Amino acid sequence: MNALCTALPEQLRLLLVDDHRIFLDGLSLALAPLCPDLHISTAHNAATAEACLRQTAFDLILLDLNLPDMPGLDLLQRWQQQGHLTPVAILSASDSPLDAQAALHAGALGFIPKSADGDALRAAVTRVLLGEVLPGPAAARLPLTPRQQQILRLLAEGLPNKLISRELSLSEDTIKTHLKTLYQELDVHTRTACVQVARQRGWL
Repeated sequence: MNALCTALPEQLRLLLVDDHRIFLDGLSLALAPLCPDLHISTAHNAATAEACLRQTAFDLILLDLNLPDMPGLDLLQRWQQQGHLTPVAILSASDSPLDAQAALHAGALGFIPKSADGDALRAAVTRVLLGEVLPGPAAARLPLTPRQQQILRLLAEGLPNKLISRELSLSEDTIKTHLKTLYQELDVHTRTACVQVARQRGWL
């Protein structure tokens, strides 16, 4: 434990954002040995987290993916757009490589599973505080064929089916078949939603 503490400042301010109060209590206890003067603030929803940010400068935010008033990734993206410079790591019950990929794509510096034990949690938080980017769970191959990935990228550029078919030398019917598969994979019904969800998952 001492090896971790010597690498960090003696004083740190962390913001923990999660709607499970018992989990927050346990997390605070697990993080207590990080440094001699550790100040931990907690928020149970996005609104409270934003209020905390307006009042205090934090060294790191640990953010849950699922909040009652806003998805964690949406909140993270809003902070990015507002120019907040506080590092953010996602702390989630999910161990999905796709969720980790989406979190890093949205600007998180790390993806830490809630299943991590105390030592692993402190080590991960220390690495993020020292400026490292944690890769999260091993990246899985996208559940798309190379052709579907090409079509998805062209779709994101706003090309209609006719131009996509011309670009890839495929018939429009073939493009429609691939799009149908993409819609089913992403559980969407429109081109706009397809692109939006693909971006949220870090596929674009």
